[in-house]
Amino acid sequence: MKKTYRDLQVQKSDDFNSIVSSVELPFPFDAKFINLLKENNLFPQEYYYIRNNDDFAFFILSKMKLNIFTFAKLKLSMKIKIIGMPCSISEQGYYTNNEKMMLDYIKTIKGVKLVLNVQKTIPEQGITVGKTLPTCIFVNDFKNIHEYMSSLRSSYRRRISKAIVNCENIVIQELKGKCPKTVYDLYLRTYEKSPYKLERLEAPFFDKVDSDKILFSKDGVALGFVLLKKHKETLYFMLCGMNYDVDVADLYYYMLYKIIEYAIENKCKIIDFGQTSEETKLKMGAQLQERYFYVHHTNEILNKIINKSKNLLEYKHNLQKFDVYKEEKILEQNESIIS
Repeated sequence: MKKTYRDLQVQKSDDFNSIVSSVELPFPFDAKFINLLKENNLFPQEYYYIRNNDDFAFFILSKMKLNIFTFAKLKLSMKIKIIGMPCSISEQGYYTNNEKMMLDYIKTIKGVKLVLNVQKTIPEQGITVGKTLPTCIFVNDFKNIHEYMSSLRSSYRRRISKAIVNCENIVIQELKGKCPKTVYDLYLRTYEKSPYKLERLEAPFFDKVDSDKILFSKDGVALGFVLLKKHKETLYFMLCGMNYDVDVADLYYYMLYKIIEYAIENKCKIIDFGQTSEETKLKMGAQLQERYFYVHHTNEILNKIINKSKNLLEYKHNLQKFDVYKEEKILEQNESIIS
């Protein structure tokens, strides 16, 4: 559907293919990937493309019922329109060269709208801005896995080494094509355990997604899996699943270690480790990168209440700083940044 709002040309559709003919979109807005998400994320999705001369914006809008006070351990479920990627990656669900124009239009959409994973915020009248889950970014400048291990301070190296020893009998298998049922079972177990449920993907997604799917098992029993997506020089840790019938502490360290090894072997300069289990990922050498949200309600009174409740909407962490690397590695990284 095409219409004009003020000076904006607005194209809205539940068919992504009808939108992409109007604009060239970067990763992760690949048509095959977005269509697969629509098939396997049961929340209704709409796609918007707005334009005013050379200014443009594209965004994905999903409709769902969500507890808006998830991070405050309170419960108030509301029908919300989420502007974000309909899967668990820390990328924005929009692409624009004029964020103010996009936000001005989003404010006209009826009801409450939540824009997730904003990387750099701008002030906009009437819109509440806050922090959501940060993502964990690992900078990879290692020639091999031995160099990585040697760069760690002894206590962090010992913890990873312990996990490696305790997982030495685990079989690692890269899956091709259709996944065994155990993969989806592991995903569901982790999803149900998560305190921050947003979307749930259906089983066919795991069979069809263009990514690397790695299964960890022992004595024929599936213990965990990871789903990795490489784009240019960045490796995205998209999803994982765990078997909580076993002690998963060593297993999780081992899985993260294997992801780092994979990134080194495939010359990925960045690992986006995602937005949960921050402490363990920081102990592996990752760094926090903040993510933000915008929220707005068309009802002025409710919008003011939301603004006053900002502290209940935000994600708050009190993570200590972990000095994971030896001093010489830190100096090396700082010199690299300066140069």
